[in-house]
Amino acid sequence: MITRKIIIVYKPTRECLEKAKKITTLCRDKGLEIELYSADDIVYEKIVKPDIVIAIGGDGTLLKISRTYQQYTPLILPIPCGRRTVLYEPIREEQYGEVIDRIINSTYRIQLLRRIKTSIRENEYLVLNEILMVSIDRGRVTGFYIDIQNPIFTSSFSFDGDGVLIGPPIGSAAYNLSARGPLIDYSLEALFITPLNPMELNITPIIVNPLTKIKVKSRGYTEIYIDGERKEYIKPYTEVNIELSNKNLRIIRIYEKDYIRDVYFKRRMYYEPQ
Repeated sequence: MITRKIIIVYKPTRECLEKAKKITTLCRDKGLEIELYSADDIVYEKIVKPDIVIAIGGDGTLLKISRTYQQYTPLILPIPCGRRTVLYEPIREEQYGEVIDRIINSTYRIQLLRRIKTSIRENEYLVLNEILMVSIDRGRVTGFYIDIQNPIFTSSFSFDGDGVLIGPPIGSAAYNLSARGPLIDYSLEALFITPLNPMELNITPIIVNPLTKIKVKSRGYTEIYIDGERKEYIKPYTEVNIELSNKNLRIIRIYEKDYIRDVYFKRRMYYEPQ
């Protein structure tokens, strides 16, 4: 048996808290050291550095964990408790005991989710889903200038539009998909660039290889969102540098997962007649 430092990060709802309490009891009964944190309370400067983080919530909870653990990357076990759980396996409550036993005995797979590194002035961020650059003047387009450099080719293009999304494959199932960007198998190494509402009808989303370095500038004042959280306000022609990072998010996988099926299942339309 192995002893590991474990924390639980749960979405602050009654349902997720009850699941967190059940898992806490199971872990402590097996002699594991464990602590609980709400997803709203985790801050990098104060959080402990565990071996394993059990994430109980939806994809938003996992994004908060990714934003918290930028340089130090513990193993993460996602337990679904929310509407949007594309990155989670359908682990049921009656399986919690089996899952904890497999954690103790290390009988699981580790999936590496690539993140991108974004540099803005002196600040650097690791991004799991996407970086969004959007004009602060809502309702009016602005210009975006994009340079693409990799060992195969160097290219530049520009467009007028509302903004641009850039991210790794796992982020292609998020805002990118709603913006009619490509869904990319997350086992691939790539980056996507998705213009938002470009005025030029010939501008389409782009997929580039993993060695690509991307530079983006805007003609107007721009807000920067990292995985849905506002991070920066930049002046015109401020350079934003983006490339794949080698600091992967490490996800524990217990069962098999059908990524494409899960994405489309979670995005299906509901219709309830009145």
